[in-house]
Amino acid sequence: MSPKETPPQATTEFPPLNQIGGKTLEAVSALAEANQRVVGQLIELTSAAAAERLRTLGELQSAALDAARGVFIPMNPREAFEELRQDPFAWYRKGVASMLDGTQRMFKLFETNAQIVSRNTERFQGTAERTGKEIETAVTTCTSRLREIYTARA
Repeated sequence: MSPKETPPQATTEFPPLNQIGGKTLEAVSALAEANQRVVGQLIELTSAAAAERLRTLGELQSAALDAARGVFIPMNPREAFEELRQDPFAWYRKGVASMLDGTQRMFKLFETNAQIVSRNTERFQGTAERTGKEIETAVTTCTSRLREIYTARA
């Protein structure tokens, strides 16, 4: 390097410090807004899940009570013994029929429970899909805003 030559100048210019601070503040604001929307959606999803769970439990309990109503037929032990003494085969047929009826009621209860759970699962799935779309929108909006902040005024 000769004394007459000047050292090479850096071609990169840094933006003013206040511009960097402004962009950082806007970016933090965008991230905070997205975070607030995402957390809000997750809270709504959690409360919807709790509500669906309570609804499902209530429906299952109601179905179980309906199935149990007809099962217990109070019978006096003396009457049962008298019936057995008078006609043992009728008493036996009545017992078998009662057992088969109980089994049929049990399978009907299983079917009803499966329908209740399926219906409530479908309802919750719709809620979860809407929440997922809302979260996706929040993240996309935040990403777009960050791109605007850092590319528009570079």
